[in-house]
Amino acid sequence: MGWTGVGAARPSASCVPIPLWIPPPSSFVKINVDASWSLSTHSGFAGVVIRDASGQFVAAERFALSTPSVAAAEATTLLRGCELGSSLGLQSVIVESNSRESIDWLSGDVDVGSWEAYPVLTRVKMVSDAFQFCRWSWVPRSANGAADFLASRGFPEMGSRVWVDRPPSSLVFVLNKDGLPCPP
Repeated sequence: MGWTGVGAARPSASCVPIPLWIPPPSSFVKINVDASWSLSTHSGFAGVVIRDASGQFVAAERFALSTPSVAAAEATTLLRGCELGSSLGLQSVIVESNSRESIDWLSGDVDVGSWEAYPVLTRVKMVSDAFQFCRWSWVPRSANGAADFLASRGFPEMGSRVWVDRPPSSLVFVLNKDGLPCPP
């Protein structure tokens, strides 16, 4: 990784674009999910954020979870994201997560994954049948900022909760940082 030699220049960090959240195609909504998890307590938090094709906030959820592994935590979060989307009557969804293992499994690569996550991911597939169209998409953490923020362990005072139509005030900054509209 060293940059040596005559005329060797270190690439500027500003030259590398950081992937951000991108709105889905029209008539679709995106369900972004993320989980935090602690090995010492086998617990953590999960965040779900749903936005429409114009980037408008639809709903969000934050909840505490207790699972045997981080893979099971991510799978549980995917399940709750699909359950929230289904309860809202959504028809065409793109579910995004920065858990490559879970997304690969849901996309059909059943040879990958954790045995602790398998039963939950099987339920995710069943719940996703309620959607007319469902696509699984892996995204880097930088493109999953709102869900990551809700899942953060740094907000223990923000308990388990669902928001519809209006995000919690603490999430507005993160949604605006994506460069998209957000309710005041």
